[in-house]
Amino acid sequence: MTEEQLERKIEFIVDTLAQVAVNDQKHDIRLARLERIAKLMVRAGRRERRHRHEQNERFDQQFARVNDALAQLAEAQKRTEDSIAHTDSKLDALVDIVRQRMNGG
Repeated sequence: MTEEQLERKIEFIVDTLAQVAVNDQKHDIRLARLERIAKLMVRAGRRERRHRHEQNERFDQQFARVNDALAQLAEAQKRTEDSIAHTDSKLDALVDIVRQRMNGG
C-alpha cells in the first residue's frame, strides 16, 4: 500500500468519524428533545389525572346531595300522601254525615 493510499484511507476514516460525531450530536439533540416532550406529556397526564380526580370528587359530592334531596322529597311525598289519605277519610265521613241528614237521618 502506497503512502497516498494510506493517506486516503486515513482521510476516509477521519471523515467518517467526523460524520459519526455529527450524527451522534444530532441524535443527542433529538433524544434530549424527545425526553423534554416525554416529560411534558407526563406532566400533562398527571395534571389531567388530578383534574379528573377533582371533578370526580365534586361529582360524588353533588350526587350525594341529590340523593339526600331525593330521599327528603320521597319522605315529603309520603307525608303528603298520608295527609291526603287522612283528609280523604275525614271528607268521606263528612259526606256520610251530610247524606244521612239530607235523607232524614
